[in-house]
Amino acid sequence: MSSAEDCCAGVIPFEQPLKTNPAAERRRSPDTACSSCSAHKQAVCSGFSDEEMEDFGRNVRTRIVKTGQSVYREFEEAKYFYTIVSGEIRLANLLDDGRRQVTAFKTVGDVIGEHKAGYYQSDAEAVCDTVVCQIPIKVMDKYLAENQAIRSVLTSKMQEELHELRLHAILLGRKTPVEKIATFFLGRAENLISEGEDEVEITLTMGRSDIADFLGLTIETVSRTITKLKNLGIIDVPSTHSIVIKDVHQLESLAEGEK
Repeated sequence: MSSAEDCCAGVIPFEQPLKTNPAAERRRSPDTACSSCSAHKQAVCSGFSDEEMEDFGRNVRTRIVKTGQSVYREFEEAKYFYTIVSGEIRLANLLDDGRRQVTAFKTVGDVIGEHKAGYYQSDAEAVCDTVVCQIPIKVMDKYLAENQAIRSVLTSKMQEELHELRLHAILLGRKTPVEKIATFFLGRAENLISEGEDEVEITLTMGRSDIADFLGLTIETVSRTITKLKNLGIIDVPSTHSIVIKDVHQLESLAEGEK
């Protein structure tokens, strides 16, 4: 199995296999994808009643996005919002001189499709094989106007994203390479660490260049810093897409600049 297949093994959570037409998407049926979608509890539709879910399912499509393919491009006309069903999406912007800034990695339940004056504000690309739920903007506007549940969920997601953007601004502006890498690894492990546990394994669906462009570092600096953390016994690197944090508390101290 290739590394791309490795990092996304088992990511399509539907009970029935997905069949792809030439456009790589199909109409969602309330009896199939919507009713069996494992991302439902984390998605914008999580507050819907069964009846509302059936109506919603008639207005959206699922779309398979292969590794490296784009969901949309910066300055492309915005027609849809997307909820990530499985896999991971990277949001990025290119500067005029060709440099790239990765602004976020979005995963299951997250909403993407930020737009201004009718055009998307970033590139959205699949880090690994990904399934997204494609929601027409007009449909989303209708539900936002009529349904309190979806307004509440979307507001909560927006507040969470603003918090993440604030922390990312601090990371880019003030943290050292070691602090940046430590913070990034801890972020990936956030929902995996149990109380009292000091070792956890995380999956890196993205490559070193993505991490570098997200943290404002060079690939060489990312590699050197990971090697340094490994030599200190704080992490282990069993494979390109896997990191074992062997000492969570020590990594937390490094992330906060305490050592």
